[in-house]
Amino acid sequence: MTTSNPLIQSDPISYISTYPAQTMNLNVSKLSSARSTRQSTPTLSFSLTCFIFLFAVFSDIQPAQAFSFQLPQIRMPWDNNSAGASTSSYPFAASKGAAPKSPIQPNDKVVIFGATGGIGQLVTKKLSNARSDKNYKLTVVAREASRARELLEDNESGGKLNVVELNLVGEDKAGDEELMEAMSGATGIVISVGTTAFPTKRWSGGNTPQAIDQEAVSRIAKLASSMNQNNFSFRRMVLLTSVGVERTKEMPFLFLNLCGVLDAKRAGEDAVKAAAAEGNFSYSIVRPGRLVGGPYTNLDLANLFQIEGGAENGVTVAPGDDLLGDCKRDACAEAVVQCLENEACVDLEFSIVSNEEKALTVEEWAEVFGRMKR
Repeated sequence: MTTSNPLIQSDPISYISTYPAQTMNLNVSKLSSARSTRQSTPTLSFSLTCFIFLFAVFSDIQPAQAFSFQLPQIRMPWDNNSAGASTSSYPFAASKGAAPKSPIQPNDKVVIFGATGGIGQLVTKKLSNARSDKNYKLTVVAREASRARELLEDNESGGKLNVVELNLVGEDKAGDEELMEAMSGATGIVISVGTTAFPTKRWSGGNTPQAIDQEAVSRIAKLASSMNQNNFSFRRMVLLTSVGVERTKEMPFLFLNLCGVLDAKRAGEDAVKAAAAEGNFSYSIVRPGRLVGGPYTNLDLANLFQIEGGAENGVTVAPGDDLLGDCKRDACAEAVVQCLENEACVDLEFSIVSNEEKALTVEEWAEVFGRMKR
């Protein structure tokens, strides 16, 4: 280790001799012999300061090996988390031995907000049916528990699906404690909520873009961050928004945003990214094009004309908000699941549209995510 102070370089013992230290019963024979050419006899206080300085400079020297005394139990920045040390000393320690931001693992709990929507239904089924061997513990947060069970009753979850009835908006919206109870113990969170871009019956009960896409999403993210600083559980959060959030001055998004839906979604994105930074979990923001293919839940032309999209589940993925086109719900749902499971997907935001190519394999998804991180 080098220092710019010439006195330290030429005579470090003289440099530190002016610093105070507490008296300690210390075997300093090695330090004393090091200054045998000097005339004065070292005092205990002087010897202790020598030790402190030299140990700080040559921090790779372990004091317990060089000197025969017990240091006070003070944790230093370079100390490892030794036996008996509480993991609470590290505010971002991961639960279950998993590293922060790592993928969800078999038997993990995953919470899905918006599971009764088209993509939410598909994400739920992909995590239960197609990945039944991983035994994920799924918790679905829905405004109407009976409707959620009806839509998802064929998920073959074998009892792994837990439905929690909570409202995210309106006068009867859930309190923070209810939301935290629903999320407690989860390692993955999917937020696939939303409403129509323009006033419809879907806005009833206060379900406006500002209330659901901005305020509700922000509250979920902030609570997750707060909880993560205490129990270190969450590792991945996936938020579904829309293309156009960064292009609100361009057509067709200028028209789509007349009632502020894209602005609300962008505010929700910002809240998720800020919460992820504070809580040390990974965020993924998925921005699909116009959603096509079933389940049809949106009040739009794709629903009216039952637009299915292509025969294949191929997708084009690009970082940021650069794409324009249709996106099959099933392809988008697979992207959401990959954000939870794929090692390479860490702190990414991307747009996605469908194409006529084959669906990406897990390895190809990893390559796509890896390119976006560069």
